[in-house]
Amino acid sequence: MKRTRVKGSTWALEGVQAVGLYQIDQHHCILMDPGSTKLLPGVEEALKEMGLTPVGVICTHMHYDHHETTKHFRETYGAQVCLPQIEADIVRSEQSLKNHLFNFTMGLVRTVPRLQNLICPVDRVIGLEETQIEFCGVPLTIVHTPGHSPDHICVITPDNVCFVGDTLMTEDVLKDAMVPFVFDMTDDLESKERMKTLDCDAYILCHNGILYGSVAELAEQNIQRIQHQLQACAQLVTGPMTYSQFYAAVVTAMELPVGHPVRALHLERYIRPYLEYLIDREVLELMEENGAPIVRPGRVFL
Repeated sequence: MKRTRVKGSTWALEGVQAVGLYQIDQHHCILMDPGSTKLLPGVEEALKEMGLTPVGVICTHMHYDHHETTKHFRETYGAQVCLPQIEADIVRSEQSLKNHLFNFTMGLVRTVPRLQNLICPVDRVIGLEETQIEFCGVPLTIVHTPGHSPDHICVITPDNVCFVGDTLMTEDVLKDAMVPFVFDMTDDLESKERMKTLDCDAYILCHNGILYGSVAELAEQNIQRIQHQLQACAQLVTGPMTYSQFYAAVVTAMELPVGHPVRALHLERYIRPYLEYLIDREVLELMEENGAPIVRPGRVFL
């Protein structure tokens, strides 16, 4: 992976995704969102080239493309693990992970390696109200940005560099993201607005790049992209539709790749928050038909 010094002791390891690194001293560092197993060889090679051992891993949230290798670094290097409170609760056990992945079977949770890798002990839990922490001797500022996941955070290093996680995506990535994933749309839009108020010297975005100066314009682009896709989803409902019909309509209209049942489960989780937001905003009306929930056009227009 390409190693880029962003500022001071804050680095970005750049590949298909950006991993954050804060260098504590000549031999030790903290990793931020070390990523999936696909990134692992590149991250470990970069650490070897820099002569660094990770003594801590802090994750903005527990999604596999950010957190999957956390357990590896804990077991291999003895790194301490730090997650926000609700994210830590999710990865506590198979049962808590299943509760979060509501439409995955317990059998999948227990057998799919990518899901099993998420389950990991957490040594330092960031409380819901904490904004200043010390982790591995390093003072860090925490910005709570829920929405993309239940308890997503951004991390600001002592160099005033913000590790953004998935709160924002760069313009090129955003353009190709047909259904940007969110857990709670209301929280996500509010968190993107919050990003406009930050005054950091640089920002590391996992997907994918380093930005200096304000991210207000990029945050607005992220908001507009979400709102555009919400409108597109709402326009697909011209009459009563079951949830499954709504999912199928979105997949077809946006030409989303499926190809595997597990991929279909992922896409259902991607699409459902859009449907829920439209129901909560009364853009769609929730009804019941023959014991099944259905939606139809509501009384509010986006």
